[in-house]
Amino acid sequence: MTISPLSSALTSTATTNSQTAAQAAEKADPITAGLQKSSTKLQSMLDTATASLSTLGKFKASVAASQTAAKALGTLKDTASSDDVKKALASFVSTFNTMVASTQSAAAASSGVERISRGMTRAMTADFSRVDALRQMGFTKASDGSLKLDNSKLEAAFKASPTAVLDTLSKLGGLVDKVATKELGSGGGIGQSVNTLSSKATVLQMQQNALLKAAQQYASFAQARNGSTWSA
Repeated sequence: MTISPLSSALTSTATTNSQTAAQAAEKADPITAGLQKSSTKLQSMLDTATASLSTLGKFKASVAASQTAAKALGTLKDTASSDDVKKALASFVSTFNTMVASTQSAAAASSGVERISRGMTRAMTADFSRVDALRQMGFTKASDGSLKLDNSKLEAAFKASPTAVLDTLSKLGGLVDKVATKELGSGGGIGQSVNTLSSKATVLQMQQNALLKAAQQYASFAQARNGSTWSA
């Protein structure tokens, strides 16, 4: 979004009779100076809102990708091989870690982002039995919240009890999917944050348009006034 037309409207207050005199008048004109100051402040606010929407949009996409990967864990068949499981888990770990990585930058756009990220993590550790099962499968969590998977431990766990591994992954996928569905919904944390920022950007755009209109009206008035002065 840009307010370059506003600058054009403001500079049109210069008289056609004397460029030097017009520039001096513009510098001394408090109305023009006030409009310029307001335009700069408004543009900065609009740029910030736009950047925040972009950052939050990336976080939203990462949560949606994690949800898709989590759903895939719940659709693994009883006939799934060790390679099938590793592939599904690799996708989940990758998308989950992308979400974790985007949390820090997105947190500046919305205070609820870190809560959402923690909620996704808690879905994996809702009870101690599942935590123990995930550890036996090779899952570990780093200090930054990202996940790591030891494929050798996963293969050993799958070889010992394919049913137990598939059951754990199905429950894990279901819980993560549930949290993501809630947060991505219109009433969820991400949905509300996006709506709030979108509304703010809309209001700023309306203010921008109103300021541009005021600048154009003042430019016309100033030009007419200066023309009358010179003709006199």
